[in-house]
Amino acid sequence: MERDILHIDMDAFYVSVERIADPSLRGRPLIVGGAACSRGVVACASYEAREAGVHSAMPVGRALSLCPGAVVVPPNFGLYERASKAVFGILKRYAPVIEPASIDEAYLDLTGTGKLFGPPRDVALKISREIVGRLRLASTLGVASNRLVSKVASSVAKPSGIMDVAHGYEADILAPLGIHYLPAVGPKT
Repeated sequence: MERDILHIDMDAFYVSVERIADPSLRGRPLIVGGAACSRGVVACASYEAREAGVHSAMPVGRALSLCPGAVVVPPNFGLYERASKAVFGILKRYAPVIEPASIDEAYLDLTGTGKLFGPPRDVALKISREIVGRLRLASTLGVASNRLVSKVASSVAKPSGIMDVAHGYEADILAPLGIHYLPAVGPKT
């Protein structure tokens, strides 16, 4: 039996949760992180801030020099944990095996669930719509025959997309991509 693995990654999760808690933050460059004066770092940046070059683990002072109009809010991990539990509650309805990768990311083994929920791409769409409808959070999903390719597919589909890599076409999808799409492969590697 061919395996079907779905990778889900919540889009700018901390930022998205903060914007639900405080709608006045929507549409503005937003940084979730420590205070610039205390050598804080960026935990998450909105897509507006990312366009200015801001990224996770960057010192907040540097982030504000790249994106001077950004709003900085301190992390509220209790709020993110509650949102994560709600997301995982939805995921549990669609797969017998779920492997969390972080607070906002997981792998679902959909192998053999087709008769219950339909083809994997349809499941991905149902999950995405349910998360948006119930929690107002956006996600990106990748479906493939294994974890690596599903993770790469979700990276390619960002933000808020779904990419389904058909069995047997993994090499066709991976070959033209830059090496930075591979998990844990950065500039130093």
